[in-house]
Amino acid sequence: MKKILLVFVLFIVLTGVASADHPDNKLGLGVMGGWHGAWSSGGGWGYTSFSLKVPNVPLFWAINLGFKRNYFRLGVSGDIYFYERDLVSNINLHWMIGVGGWINIGFGDAKGLAFGARLPIGVSWHALPFLEFFADIAPSLGFQLAPEFYFPAGGWPLEIGVRLWL
Repeated sequence: MKKILLVFVLFIVLTGVASADHPDNKLGLGVMGGWHGAWSSGGGWGYTSFSLKVPNVPLFWAINLGFKRNYFRLGVSGDIYFYERDLVSNINLHWMIGVGGWINIGFGDAKGLAFGARLPIGVSWHALPFLEFFADIAPSLGFQLAPEFYFPAGGWPLEIGVRLWL
């Protein structure tokens, strides 16, 4: 298990520095909306997220909040973009692919605890040097631990948002 963790940390450090589209030395703050199609549970839910990119750290964080009348979900995800390239360079449109992890905690009718890995694939457009619009799909696969254990858990989160670079 220690070897797997070491390989994962080295992967994050070595691939997280290759970032063509996102400035590494700036703070990124944003909001996004999304829909998580949960294929494992036969349903899905919408959510709002807050996006955070800390300077000189290769992870893009999201804190997800999902509400309905009888439930509340809180989730956290962290992604590294290991491949970013120009799609249409003269308008600053880029595409990227990465790897990340997630954890969701549900309350009410959606009570539970689940975690897993995700593969974000998306596009970003820097309309201005400090303003980015982005969209991605992040297929995910993981485990549900509570209220009962099952595998696989996951889905196809679709996300769209805006981020300010400060």
